[in-house]
Amino acid sequence: MSNHKSIPLGEYLFRRIKSLGISHILGCPGDFNLTLLDHIYNVEGLKWVGCCNELNGAYAADGYSRVRDLPGVLITTYGVGELSAANGVAGAYAEHAGFIHIVGNTSRALQENKIMIHHTLEANPDHGVYRGMSEPIRSTSAFLNDEKTMASEIDRVLITAIKTRLPVYLFVPTDVVDAPLNASRLEKPLDLSLSTKPDVEDLIVEQIVDALEMSKKPCILADVLAKRHAATQQTRRLIELAGYPAFSTILGKGLVDETSPLYGGMYNGTRSFPGIREAVENDSDLVLNIGPHLTSSNTGAFSRQIKDENLIMLHPHYCSVFGKKYDEIHFLPVLEKLVAVVERDRKRFTKQHQVTRYVNPIIDKSTSGPLRQSYIWQRIGRFTKPNDIVFVEVGTAQFGMPDSTLASNVQYETQIYWSSIGYTVGATLGALVAAKEKGHKGRVILVVGDGSLQMSVQEISTYIRNGFTPTIFLINNDGYTIEREIHGPEQQYNDICTSWDHMKLLEFFGGRQKGFQSRSVQAHTIEELEAILTDTEFIKSDRIQICEVYVPRLDVPWILRGQVDAHKARVKAADEQQRKTWESLVLAGAFT
Repeated sequence: MSNHKSIPLGEYLFRRIKSLGISHILGCPGDFNLTLLDHIYNVEGLKWVGCCNELNGAYAADGYSRVRDLPGVLITTYGVGELSAANGVAGAYAEHAGFIHIVGNTSRALQENKIMIHHTLEANPDHGVYRGMSEPIRSTSAFLNDEKTMASEIDRVLITAIKTRLPVYLFVPTDVVDAPLNASRLEKPLDLSLSTKPDVEDLIVEQIVDALEMSKKPCILADVLAKRHAATQQTRRLIELAGYPAFSTILGKGLVDETSPLYGGMYNGTRSFPGIREAVENDSDLVLNIGPHLTSSNTGAFSRQIKDENLIMLHPHYCSVFGKKYDEIHFLPVLEKLVAVVERDRKRFTKQHQVTRYVNPIIDKSTSGPLRQSYIWQRIGRFTKPNDIVFVEVGTAQFGMPDSTLASNVQYETQIYWSSIGYTVGATLGALVAAKEKGHKGRVILVVGDGSLQMSVQEISTYIRNGFTPTIFLINNDGYTIEREIHGPEQQYNDICTSWDHMKLLEFFGGRQKGFQSRSVQAHTIEELEAILTDTEFIKSDRIQICEVYVPRLDVPWILRGQVDAHKARVKAADEQQRKTWESLVLAGAFT
């Protein structure tokens, strides 16, 4: 008989989570997770943050993971809860902002006997059907139904969450929440090492070092997966040590300090400002691309043209040196070793050429009159201060804000790849929670459109409920402007309810109750916006505040228009090719 001390499964799970450095659990209560939630309160320093719905909770867990460099934790209930969260989980998978999704499940007896209990689909239901639905959007999962393996399965799934930065699932039947597990396992920390093939990593580092020494005009292209896989500090350190020109991508914006003399600008293929594309593609004889994510919106609609013979790529799933690919080698150990080599002997890698800093041109130099998108994005950029956290919504905002220059050490986040409108309202909640855990002193800023806001607006009440004080820039352009630009500029399906009174929004959600103060202001003109953004109280951001900015409904950023035009051109060319194919088949007598 074992004499080890036992601990309930629920408490074991939350103690493991707390040991990773995570102090808040997000989610929504439901009858299949309530007894599990009780165990949160048995772990000192662990707190519950209730969300208004599961989709927003998933967005929040995603936002938390981006700011905290640790996976967020989301708890939902069986069926209705986990399915409501699925879109947010898929977005986190697509953008490597993974989190731990814990689902309270029906008991093992109900599952084995196929009882037609609520949240099931039909007579004699398969209670595991929803687990199958989540398979494509998770890195791994565990159904905790076997006492012999429950503890090891929890550990395995948590380790995978840290290593892959992809969503993971734990399915917890109600009848196992208090199952006794071996508490002594908690004394051994989880093995989170990413290094799997040290010899291969050393070989890759050696090849990179040789290439850097031989190159005459190298540059560093810092991309979003460096942020997602907790490599921001190592990337910035390498840039500082090497002294090479450093560029970001549209998704990697903020990864390189935009006030640094080494910052060359944002590279986005043909959608780059003048000089930047040439500097990366033509002038550089070596491009060290850290954390590439080669999506359409992150490559200037696939207009990126960097030659393989000049390109080194460090990716979470592989490393590639001038076209030679090393699969299943995570870039972080390689990057850490590379930084160590450069740190030991900086002179080996120093180049004598000057770094050309491509300063973003001022697009709109107006000083008065109605606001336009060409003016507001760069102005919001100038509003940022060092150490701010900025979440930018899907829509015109995510294509406009790249024009801005951010203050030093600003963390910039958007969801331009998955592009689920309404994402940032929930994600900002997660960012606020993560910032609180880190003791972050900078401001948290949300930039969101009026259409996106209507998708997830209720989570603003959770900001207020928890005493958070973000600054919200609400861009009012009378509906789904990004959709109008893509198709149907005057179609009714791109309209929203425009009678919302946003100046009463914070008050409605509790911003004037129990001493919790808020501030709500509007700007229709440049003069009005300037008065707000230069106001010392607004700059201080010591209370939750909203600045509603009005712009014309069909006004869009130049990057968006270029991306849409490129997409339409590709579609037109494909249609024309299809037409010619059909005509040739008809002429050849393929059809009768």
